[in-house]
Parts: sequence; C-alpha cells; structure tokens
Amino acid sequence: MKRFYLTLILTAVYFTGNAQIFTQAKAEKALQNYRENLAILRKEHSNGRNLPIVNFFFFGMGDRLKMVYKDGVLSNAKTGKALRRWKVKTAIIVPSEYLVHLELENGKVVDIQEDVQGVYIYENNMQIIMAESILSLSSFSDKKYAPVLRVLHHEILMNVDEGLPLPNFLVYQKPTYRSAAMMTMVLKQTNNLNLISNWVKNLKEPYDRNVGGSPEIDNLGQALYIISAVSDSKHPLIEKILEEADGYKNSDYIEGKTDDSYHPVYQTKWIKFGLKVLGISDNYKIPLIYDKYSPVFWLDFKIQNVGGRQFDEVTSLNSPYLTWAEDHTFNQKRAIVSLADYPLTWESDNKSANYLGMNVIDQTYTQSKLCATHGWHAAEMFLLLIEQK
Repeated sequence: MKRFYLTLILTAVYFTGNAQIFTQAKAEKALQNYRENLAILRKEHSNGRNLPIVNFFFFGMGDRLKMVYKDGVLSNAKTGKALRRWKVKTAIIVPSEYLVHLELENGKVVDIQEDVQGVYIYENNMQIIMAESILSLSSFSDKKYAPVLRVLHHEILMNVDEGLPLPNFLVYQKPTYRSAAMMTMVLKQTNNLNLISNWVKNLKEPYDRNVGGSPEIDNLGQALYIISAVSDSKHPLIEKILEEADGYKNSDYIEGKTDDSYHPVYQTKWIKFGLKVLGISDNYKIPLIYDKYSPVFWLDFKIQNVGGRQFDEVTSLNSPYLTWAEDHTFNQKRAIVSLADYPLTWESDNKSANYLGMNVIDQTYTQSKLCATHGWHAAEMFLLLIEQK
C-alpha cells in the first residue's frame, strides 16, 4: 500500500470553517467524557496498574507514518527525530478523539488530530498534512464503552506497521501469530483487513518462531484463522500446516509446546477453529483434561474446559491479555485496567521483546521491561467490551 509523506511546504493549506478545530473547553469536555467512561470500566474491576507517568500520544494508525507527541514535540516514533516543536503553555491529550490540543505561550492554539483520512496539524489558519491514507474508523456510539473502544481500536491500529500486525511496533520486529490472530479479528470487524492482506497472502511458515526459534503448536490454528480472514482453503500454506499438525498428533488431539509447556487443549481448540472457519472438516477431539491455557481460547468450544487454577496476579500484570481472555471465557472481571488515561494496554518482561525501542517514549519503560501499547492486549479488551451495548 502506498504512503504519502509530503513536505510541510507542499501540504500546508488554508482552511476556512470545515476543519474540526477544538477550543480548550471542547477538548476538556471530551476528555472528561472519556475519563467518566473509563472510570465506569475501572469500577467494575478490582484493581489496576500504574504505568510510568509520561504524558504522550501516538499518531499514525495503520499504514501511516508512526509519530508521537510528548512535551511540545511531535516526533517520528521509530527514530525519535523531531518533526515539529512548540513552546507550550498547556497541553490537553484526548485519547478518544485522537487529539492533542495545545495552548501556546504566544497565545495561539494548535491541534494535532488523526481521523479517517490522515494526521493533521491545525495551526495559524492552516491545515498541515503529516500523513494521509484511508482507514475505517467508528465512533462505536451504540456501545457502553464507546470512548474506551475508540482508544483500544487506536492502540490496535497503531501496532499495524508496514503491513505487519505487531504486538508493539517499537519493541517487536515481526508478528507473533497469537497477537496477529486476535488483532485480525478486530481488523475484520472494523473493515481494516486491507492493512494486512499482503502479509497474509504471502505467509509461508506455519510457526512464527518468536520464542527462541522453536515451533509453538498453537500457531498452526492461529495461522489457519489468519488465512481465513483474507483468503481461502487454497492458500499454499494450509497443506504444510496440516502436515505439521499430523506430526504432533497424540491419539485424536495435537500436543506440543506453547510458551515452553504442553497445552493440548488450547492447541487443539485452535486447530479445530482454524479448520472450521476455512470449511475444512477434521477428526480432532478436544481432550477433557486441565490446561491452564484452555480459557485463553474463548472463540468456541467453551464447554470443553476442565476447571482448575486461574492466572495469578503476576501474570495479570505482565501478560494482561491472558486474564482478559480468561474473563471472556468465564464471564468474570478479574482482569486489570490501566490507571492512566493513555495508554490502556501494555506487556512486560517478555523475552522476545527488545525494550530499548521504548527509549523514544521514556527510559522508565525500557528499565522496567515494559512496552505500551500492545496489540493482543488491546484486541482482547476490545473484543470483550464491544459485546456490551
């Protein structure tokens, strides 16, 4: 997909009254509405996580240039190179409106805002185009958590980078199939599959090999689902996946390593689901044994779940997508919520991540082995909360 990164000289145009310019009062009201909605969500959950106190906001959803606003500077989020600077008196970040509203020391007003068409700066009666491409964005106005859903959607789309659905675009270089599968579900629901269609069509490997280069057997079903979203049963990778699955067959289910442990229920559920959505019949049977990863899969086969110990608080803090998925299965509310306005999603202490990428935001993130935002976490939250009208 083509990108359009034009110089400021070519992209600065005068506007009259059609631009969505925010007054300070309007920005504050929108932020208050978002915070009230977020407070309702937090109230329904028993605790939350304090992320580093760093006020920033990402711009550049989907295939657009990745940018970040922080402390009066709009920068390239991947290189740290400053694109624009302002002497700021007050800054209001409104995540649900994809907006940073600036009151400058000289009394002037600047808005940085992203919408379905692109990322724009409104300054001195001019609209400056920072990036442009068409996305499908929704207000989710019929949903209980509409403002929160808009932010979660943003955090998913921010982690689609150069056609790749990444867990986090700053600390991961390639997709993980687990994250990509859940992000694909959201992209499908929101009509944004075109962003990753080329990647899917060119998939050649049944495993992502993000954990020490080893195969993870749940990847087989996840790859099948990802393929189903933009292709069909004729995709060239499918035959290879089926051959791999046969190699891990144990009686009438599959069994191998996922996160360095055996999770046959989780793996078999994924392979059955992937085949089902592609319209391919199978003879696998889900084993009726305890598997702590079984409730991470909530898409189907919920009754084939043997109860047991659930994820602990440490897992919820480090890998929150697991407890959000578990909540989806059991219709419970154990998963925690960010105590910050933004970002809402994160992951910490993952051996596959290079946390040096978070230095562009703040060294506190790097030192804590913490990244924010996170595609899988955002997708799990989104897919659960969008069910509530």
